[in-house]
Amino acid sequence: MKALFHCFVNFIYQIVRDKMLWAVCMAPILTACFFYFGIPYAEMLLCDYFQRQEVLSGYYLLVDLVLILITPYMFCFASAMVMLTEYDENMAAYIAVTPVGKRGYILSRLVFPAVISFCAAVLLLHFFALTDWPLWLLFMSCLLTSFLNVGMALLIFSFSHNRIEGMAMAKLSGLLLLGLPVPFFLSSPVQYLFSLLPSFWIAKLSLTHHPLFLFAAILSSLIWIGISYSKFDRKLT
Repeated sequence: MKALFHCFVNFIYQIVRDKMLWAVCMAPILTACFFYFGIPYAEMLLCDYFQRQEVLSGYYLLVDLVLILITPYMFCFASAMVMLTEYDENMAAYIAVTPVGKRGYILSRLVFPAVISFCAAVLLLHFFALTDWPLWLLFMSCLLTSFLNVGMALLIFSFSHNRIEGMAMAKLSGLLLLGLPVPFFLSSPVQYLFSLLPSFWIAKLSLTHHPLFLFAAILSSLIWIGISYSKFDRKLT
């Protein structure tokens, strides 16, 4: 446990020392402030300009979902960048054979950041949400987005050889988030073409509160984690 704690502290130190990663981890707070104060102000201006009762307010839930997806995405992106740095320096494989072990490495680089991002997403949504969230839905949505972004961190690390490739892969893996707006703009069965994207099911769950979509979100996230975990495992050996 002590070795695991020191491994995680070293992970935090690497993020704090890297100005880019530190900015990435702070970005959700700035995003939350922008959404909370900027979107309603933009709504007021647009309503005055177009002489309408509402323009953007029907999409406030989508804005909240973007916030709780961005938060774990930023944390998991930082985690993937740290792992790629350690891989470049041959530290990842070394740590995996120390008392920390491979399991401890996964805990300190993936699970712990996901837990922190979950807590951060819950707090940000609690204080900066534009819509009212049932408590159970708030927790489940934040848990699902954290789970999804563990899969994204695995994809970034598993299919990249260095940080430059990792940044490119992060943009590509961001396509997994494209399912989020689909249920808001498509009501026909065509929307289910995006059913392999966990973000699609998270949006469906938030809109309908139907528990079936909860299981669909978990299953689709597990599929993406499974796609990259075997390659991730081989890179650590």
